[in-house]
Amino acid sequence: MVWGGGRPHKGGPPPRPVRKTRKMLSGALPATLLVVALLGSAGCGGDGDVTTAGPAARSGTPSLSAPTTEPGGYNATDRGWAQLMAPMNERTLLLLDLVAERTADPGLSDLARRTEVTHRDELTRLRGLLRKTGAAGTNPHEGHDMKGMVTDDELRSVAESRGKAFDALAMTYLREHLEQGILVSRGEEDSGAAPAATGLAREVGERRAGQLKALRLLGG
Repeated sequence: MVWGGGRPHKGGPPPRPVRKTRKMLSGALPATLLVVALLGSAGCGGDGDVTTAGPAARSGTPSLSAPTTEPGGYNATDRGWAQLMAPMNERTLLLLDLVAERTADPGLSDLARRTEVTHRDELTRLRGLLRKTGAAGTNPHEGHDMKGMVTDDELRSVAESRGKAFDALAMTYLREHLEQGILVSRGEEDSGAAPAATGLAREVGERRAGQLKALRLLGG
């Protein structure tokens, strides 16, 4: 497997550049910034429109006023969420394959294999949503370094690690992915329009929560 350039960092996760996207996708966010994260309109290079925020509806989860519904019942948040989640899953599948093959921890190997199965199923459904929204074949997050999106440098760092260092790095990046999946899926639930998209977001969020709990029990 060939990954991109850059030097691996030994002894821990490689530091990422401090970027707007990383800040946006961490913790409780202002609602406008969550729309930015979903639509890729700032911090990671997109040009989507930012939707006006509404009052928060749940603790730690922004509530957004829904963008205009488009033909087929989808809105910009539905499309933006699928455009973000699909590459997040694609990149994480590379990590999960590596973990399943290399870890000596049977619990982590089992979690990686089970998570791989559900991620592949989600990816099939996300690609279906992208076709329905007219965004199939486009990836506005290509090459972006954002929390929750496993990068080439991170994959290389994991691949070049051994033993406990390998497990620790892999769990770090998997945890980031699961946490961000929960966050952006809650935003889609709040502001998406199409039941097919909001329903999948609810499933993804619940599944990520269960996977995160299992990861923490393993020390992740």
